[in-house]
Amino acid sequence: MLVLTDLTRFNDSDNVCMALLDEDDCTCYRPLPYENMDFVEFRNIRPGIIVSADVIPHDNPDCPHLEDCTFENDVWLDCVDEQTFKDLLERSAIDSIKEAFGGMITPKNRCLPVGDVCDHSIRTIRINPKSVSVSVINSGEDVKLRLCFTDKGGSTFRHTPIADLCFHRMAMEYVQQDRLDELEALLAGGEEVYIRAGLSRLYKSKNGKQGFWMQANGVYIFPGYYPE
Repeated sequence: MLVLTDLTRFNDSDNVCMALLDEDDCTCYRPLPYENMDFVEFRNIRPGIIVSADVIPHDNPDCPHLEDCTFENDVWLDCVDEQTFKDLLERSAIDSIKEAFGGMITPKNRCLPVGDVCDHSIRTIRINPKSVSVSVINSGEDVKLRLCFTDKGGSTFRHTPIADLCFHRMAMEYVQQDRLDELEALLAGGEEVYIRAGLSRLYKSKNGKQGFWMQANGVYIFPGYYPE
């Protein structure tokens, strides 16, 4: 049984990237090609949904996205309950970003350079529950949200892009309704927090730095926030 843990938004398209964990051994799979928002809405796809599918691994996937695969005969079922979902995240989790990406991603370097080898492009990270906050960046007409957190290894990551579709949508509603204090209260109430830290596809920043950038693909706070 596969359980969807990541529903990732794109800034410049209607595409949605998904990642799922095998409930038995926590192997991560990322089906390609991407789906779009119409598919997600029509199927009511959300984190925790169960999928039955034949998984076809890609031959020679591009590093670091070794989880890429294709689904065949996929059937989308009901969602697991909150406790089952939390347990799956815990079994797949490690304590630090450093451990997740072989020490190549740090608070001062969020980009895996082209050519560097990394065994994963997405991992579950245990987070200090009192460290999580959302900041708002006003950039012209656009409003951008960024996540700050400290992992259980003690490293603090500020201004992390939020790629989690459901969490970003929820947080943006709070911001647009001028209820940021309520959002902060929700975040502060978590007893256990997990982030699905992922590396983007190849991207060149405004300053010309090119590589695979860390982002928050999934943000999960227990108890309190689980998008059932």
